[in-house]
Amino acid sequence: MARDYEAYTSTGATIAAIVIDSPEQNAAMVQKLALPFPILSDPGGERAIKAFDVWNEQGKMAKPAIFVLTPHGDEAYRYVGIDFMDRPNDDAILLALADLNLPSLDRLQGIIAHQTPQPGRRAISLENLAVYMRGVRFSSMALAGRARDPFDRQEAERTTQMAERYVTAQGATLRIVKSDG
Repeated sequence: MARDYEAYTSTGATIAAIVIDSPEQNAAMVQKLALPFPILSDPGGERAIKAFDVWNEQGKMAKPAIFVLTPHGDEAYRYVGIDFMDRPNDDAILLALADLNLPSLDRLQGIIAHQTPQPGRRAISLENLAVYMRGVRFSSMALAGRARDPFDRQEAERTTQMAERYVTAQGATLRIVKSDG
């Protein structure tokens, strides 16, 4: 979504992520990934995550999910992934947004940074994340080639495509971060 931010705001969308991490960790992630939208904190999942029925009780965290809400708060689109990499293709989300016929938003003027960013203990550097996702891509390609069951092959190919989108997005983010640094 960060890579195609203008495509989203041209549909009138306002983007925000909601996670269980602290505001300080979220500020660090916004800074590290050069995100044009905020990451909001819902540590126990009580305010938003559980309300949208995307709480993973076993992992004590949110399931990966994307929602499109109308200006009145009604749900116009829902995608709940099976793991942290599972995200829909931008086209499906943009189509749901276009159906709302909202006026276009001007690009927001930066991120409100009212906290000092501090990476959490689980933080991984952007460079290491790019290496990791390239490994995921190659592994899932190998699994797709070995899979005998059509469903398993399809899932491995879908994971490969998700990893490829991450690698592409990370490459663009790394270029932005390095040019700003």
